[in-house]
Amino acid sequence: MYTKKEGNILMVRLETGENVLEKLKEAAEFYHLATGVVLSGIGMLKEVEVGYFQGPERGYQRHYLPFPCELASLSGNISKQEEGYNLHLHVILIKPDGDATGGHLFKGTVHITNEIFIQEISCPIFRKKEESGLYGLYFT
Repeated sequence: MYTKKEGNILMVRLETGENVLEKLKEAAEFYHLATGVVLSGIGMLKEVEVGYFQGPERGYQRHYLPFPCELASLSGNISKQEEGYNLHLHVILIKPDGDATGGHLFKGTVHITNEIFIQEISCPIFRKKEESGLYGLYFT
C-alpha cells in the first residue's frame, strides 16, 4: 500500500493481493481520520463478496465473484467508531463478460491495483442499529 495526504485528501494505492477493507482501515488509522468520504475508487478486484439488502427479515443476499473484475466505481464513507473503523462501501464491478454488478462491499482482494481517493471531513459521524437491521448514519 502506498498513501499520501495532501490537505484533506488521502490518496491510496493498493497492490495485488491486498485486502481492500483492511488496508483502508489501516490508512484511516495511520492518518487519524475521523470521517472520510470515498470520492473515487478504480482498478481491479478478485475474490469479491457483494450484498444486496433484502429487508429486516432476510438481511443481505450475498454474491461471491471469485474471478477478477474491473472496479468501475468505489464509493461510500469511513467513520471512526468506539470499536474501530466502520467502512460503508459500495462497488460497481464489470465482470469478464462485460456485464455489470455491484452492491455493498463485504470482501475484496486487489487484482493488480486500486487507486482510491478519500476526502476527510470535519463532521464526526456514528452508526446506530435501527429497526431495519441496518446501522444508520448519525451526526454528532
